[in-house]
Amino acid sequence: MVAQLLRLRADLLAGEVRGGARRSVAVVLGSLVALVATLWAASVLGGLHTADPAVARTIVVLVGTAVTLGCTLVPFAVGVADQLDPRRFTAFGIGQRDLAVGLGLAGLLGIPVVAVAVLAVAQVVTWSRGAGPALLAVVAAVLVLATTALLIRVAGTLGALAFAGHRVREATWAVVLVGVVLVVPSVLLLLRDDRVDPTGPGLQRLTDVAGWTPWGAAWAVPADAASGHVGTAVARLLVALVVVGLLGLAWWALVGRVLVSVPRPARVHRHRTLGWFDRLGSTPFGAVAARALTYWARDPRYRSSYLILVFVPLVVLPLGVAGVPWAWTALVPLPLMALIAGFLPHNDVSYDNTAVWLHVASGAPGWTDRLGRLVPLIVVGVPLLVAGAAVSAALYGDMDAFPLLVAVSVSGLLGGLGLSSIVSVALPYPTVRPGDHPFHQPQAAGATATVAQTLMVVGTVLCMVPAGWFSVRALIGAEDPSTSLVLGVGIGVGVVVLVIGVVVGGVVFDRRGPDLLAAAQRN
Repeated sequence: MVAQLLRLRADLLAGEVRGGARRSVAVVLGSLVALVATLWAASVLGGLHTADPAVARTIVVLVGTAVTLGCTLVPFAVGVADQLDPRRFTAFGIGQRDLAVGLGLAGLLGIPVVAVAVLAVAQVVTWSRGAGPALLAVVAAVLVLATTALLIRVAGTLGALAFAGHRVREATWAVVLVGVVLVVPSVLLLLRDDRVDPTGPGLQRLTDVAGWTPWGAAWAVPADAASGHVGTAVARLLVALVVVGLLGLAWWALVGRVLVSVPRPARVHRHRTLGWFDRLGSTPFGAVAARALTYWARDPRYRSSYLILVFVPLVVLPLGVAGVPWAWTALVPLPLMALIAGFLPHNDVSYDNTAVWLHVASGAPGWTDRLGRLVPLIVVGVPLLVAGAAVSAALYGDMDAFPLLVAVSVSGLLGGLGLSSIVSVALPYPTVRPGDHPFHQPQAAGATATVAQTLMVVGTVLCMVPAGWFSVRALIGAEDPSTSLVLGVGIGVGVVVLVIGVVVGGVVFDRRGPDLLAAAQRN
């Protein structure tokens, strides 16, 4: 049975390149990119053989921890699509032992595990500085491979069990996307030791912490031995062994559970009122606002968009690794979150799909449609920006930065919403259909999507420039503008652009109503 599962895994891998031409090219190119990136990273790690032990220790441990953590998060998000999900084999009468061992070994046949194996071998070269560190490096390589393979299996199964019948699985993709965007730059910076100082106290403390985690313990064993910390190396070796043992038990228990468990039926929620439609009345503006609030709360496409904002503060990690003072990094997330929030509704009409006919056929004034769609972001976004500015200023260590952050962020949010009110009716493009996966973008967007998104980003940044100029000069001490001036410029620009956007967007909506409906039907 184990051999059959291994053959099945090999056939599945081969089948990835036997589909359509487009899919085959994508798989081959993706595999080649992954191979080149892995070989490059392995060459860098191997080149640390003659580097200072402290430098090599920081780079190897942090890069290894990041890679292993990625091998946990991604399978957790895509577990529902795992072809080796144990639940797919429950109807074949396979025993728990055969299924657990077979799927565990089959999991070794895959690009992620092969890439980690290459890096594990590279770190053996890095620590070949004596019999002791070299031997521990070989043991660590085996532990790294076992840990990664088990993490992929356990995380994938847990993700499938947790999100199989729940809408939260769409948001998980957003979490993983943001995590990859943050981890990849950090790993690249660490591999370029000419850009960062691996011996700095911050990275050294981070390395110490990572070495005690399940993702970094095995990577840190030979590093500590080569650095002269034999006792710490032995302790972390025990941690790595315990981690492999616990993961093996968890995998065994999960396979046993799915073989005997019955999927729970999906819960059906019943609503006794009309929700926001009852609260906001029957006016055209109230109806559009209620519809927008309902969409932003329940539609997975909207949730996957705004949940990304929760993880934007993590952008400080690559900045900190690159050497930017941590106090200054506290000023970055909030304006970036404001820019993204203002960008979100730039194609809101297309999200309606054919339901936009309700707005067109009702004869409601265009400005009510434009302003009503912005209610969720204005009502929720402005108070959160003010609170976020207070937190950012406190982390920066100077509350004088509070009004500066408010000015820049509000100009970005309101300015972006004003531009979105125009762009969404002037340049609509195909987007995710209702009920589809939030990240399943149609290929028919073409140049319109690029133009619309570019105009949005450039326009929003330009709205933030006046307040940002005064704020930066105030922070660096070049001049001391009054708080009221900075707030007046930031909020004034945002409000003016918002009002112009709603008015102009309303006029365009009135004139292009039938065209918007036709554009929505092309999605």
